[in-house]
Amino acid sequence: MVNANSDGCLESPSGFLNMMENREASGSEPLRIRAHHLLCMQGFQGLGYSEEFTKNMALITDKLLNDSTFLLEIVTEADSICQHCPHLVGDRCDQEHPSRKISSMDLQVLKNLKIKSGTLISSREALSLTKNLHPRVVKKICGDCLWRDNCLYYQEKCPL
Repeated sequence: MVNANSDGCLESPSGFLNMMENREASGSEPLRIRAHHLLCMQGFQGLGYSEEFTKNMALITDKLLNDSTFLLEIVTEADSICQHCPHLVGDRCDQEHPSRKISSMDLQVLKNLKIKSGTLISSREALSLTKNLHPRVVKKICGDCLWRDNCLYYQEKCPL
């Protein structure tokens, strides 16, 4: 749940907004985003694994889609979105969708965007790169994703 404090600043139990404010104040700390989440954010429709996860995903997605200068560090492990997933155990996904499959999606995104894990990139550049992915590539990366039927990005890239 997002609340306003006595100063009128937004707060959240996740600490995400405070972390964003800290990054913006210093201008140096990038937000860690899994490579495949670059695709997920473009098709996100407010659905998720839990209420806390969905709110966190919505906050991050809104920030990245609306602030083209936001600095990202592209990673292949648990990121700022995963931190509020009920399936996160330690730093691994404990869902029926095995960590191996998710890691494979991350690696395919990195390969097709021609970047490496740890790359620092603006949200504008990252989203621009993903928008240029060929539908065949998107289908290969996202074809087995359990969210694909609800994902606007997948539906746009891979119509029936």
